[in-house]
Amino acid sequence: MKKIILVLALFSFTSLLFAQASNNYSSKSGKITYHYDLENNNLIYSLVFDDYGKKQAFEIKTKDNGNVNKTKTITTLDAIYIINYEDHQVIKFPTDTDDNSMQMYGGENAGFDFSGMVAEVSGNAAGKIGTETIMGKKCDVYKYSDSDGSKGKYWIYKEYLLKAEFVDEDGEHAYMEVTEFKIDISIDKSEFEVPSGFDITDMTEMMKKMQQMQQMYGMPE
Repeated sequence: MKKIILVLALFSFTSLLFAQASNNYSSKSGKITYHYDLENNNLIYSLVFDDYGKKQAFEIKTKDNGNVNKTKTITTLDAIYIINYEDHQVIKFPTDTDDNSMQMYGGENAGFDFSGMVAEVSGNAAGKIGTETIMGKKCDVYKYSDSDGSKGKYWIYKEYLLKAEFVDEDGEHAYMEVTEFKIDISIDKSEFEVPSGFDITDMTEMMKKMQQMQQMYGMPE
């Protein structure tokens, strides 16, 4: 569980920089790939975006005994798609679905909300400790720590995270660094399309009913 928390801490910070708004980029398009290392457990996390972030695709690949496992989340102005490649299944959500609802239906990596952490890291002038060049890009370097003893170090180029380190209160360490960084490039439209032949479960009507019930009866405690 602790390892999962460390990975999510890094994922969440990345997602904050890239997915807070549908139009969140200074560049029209891009492809950014990261390598994550967590106690010799490696995974690849890729982001592709177009139309200044109105279309985005997040993909996570992990290796387990030589087998490659892949999940992908596609967000557009019309819908959010969580793709399960192992079972050839897709869950479709309306774009206004909250993160808790998506996680309930298997979208653990589809969204994170650590806006307070991002504000503290990149908005705290005292946390900036200098600059460093990563892949030819001059990054602002920030250090961050919280009350439970966790701490991190982040290299940020404009609104893009290029490198990060995270240590939890027990000293367990996670690390990530960009391996591919391309912006203002041509993006194939297939990046934002659901694979053919996959079963699609459309949650749109169910989510509308849940929202109506919440409005009528309030959120359950």
